[in-house]
Amino acid sequence: MQRVYVRTDDFQLAHHLLRELESHGLVAMQLSVSDPLPDHDAWWFGSPEEVKQLGGRGVGMTSEDVGDVLAIWAHARYAGAAPKQLVIGLDPGPRPGCAYLADGTLLGKGELDSAKEALDVVDGLVQRMMPESVLIRVGHGSPHHRDQLINALIARNYHVEEVNEYRTSAGTSRHAHGSSAFKIAMMSGKPVHEQRIIEPSMGELRNLQRISRQQSKGRLTISLEAARLVSQGVLSMDEALKDAGYEASS
Repeated sequence: MQRVYVRTDDFQLAHHLLRELESHGLVAMQLSVSDPLPDHDAWWFGSPEEVKQLGGRGVGMTSEDVGDVLAIWAHARYAGAAPKQLVIGLDPGPRPGCAYLADGTLLGKGELDSAKEALDVVDGLVQRMMPESVLIRVGHGSPHHRDQLINALIARNYHVEEVNEYRTSAGTSRHAHGSSAFKIAMMSGKPVHEQRIIEPSMGELRNLQRISRQQSKGRLTISLEAARLVSQGVLSMDEALKDAGYEASS
């Protein structure tokens, strides 16, 4: 894990910085402005005035914009330079959480609208960042959604681990699943090499049929077999509706 430095005499800024850097998975050492950097080429953070005075690889910010500036800095570090390892954590569920780290540094986290969106995000990150290696860690909760994700990820030839996500829940806010995904990404899991057999319950299939009626504005209901394929991730709901003869624009 890379070490960075908080080099400021602004107590409030230092407090915000240390907390935010920890949330990004970075180890930070606090220094006074009068202290020399142990590593001349290291990244350090302080106020805009302190950075202007001391130079080097300093990044200036105020206590009000710490989060935004660090997010920009974290992404900029990998502009044009592929990370050695990209680790993506997924908290499975109807609205999965996702967090991604490049060489141990958190670059982003949040909640997504569907498993399909999570898979699109994974593919997009890999294509955009072109890391040397990719590891995807999926939480063990919500078995149906978990196995859907695992099957789709293995089909894409990703290295997948299943993580025991006990005590990774972070509350009920919109960012809770993203925070849980970050914790999942930071934990070692059990490698998964084979796809799982997904056997949905009749209740789950009936619910998918209900959703198909809602999505088609009451015009049709997909079959139980189509609902089973949707539950297994073989078809999306849009694809199942199209196969049944429904056109969204009609």
